[in-house]
Amino acid sequence: MDVELTTVGERGQAVIPKSIRDQMPAPKGTLFSIVMIDKDTLILKRVDKKKLLGEFRDLRASVQKLKEADILAEIRKP
Repeated sequence: MDVELTTVGERGQAVIPKSIRDQMPAPKGTLFSIVMIDKDTLILKRVDKKKLLGEFRDLRASVQKLKEADILAEIRKP
């Protein structure tokens, strides 16, 4: 595991050091999700945009098959 230091600039941007970007790879424009674990801890995860869009399409297709009665039954389950 590589450990590097970075700073946050005036606009709130933090630069991922080149040595780490080269290992990922993470060229300019790479999409990341960021999760705040607590006030001192962030997790960055590279996101595959095509895969994410495919997952949303699949989710949307499955939701469109649901009937209102089925949704209400799920909501009312104890």
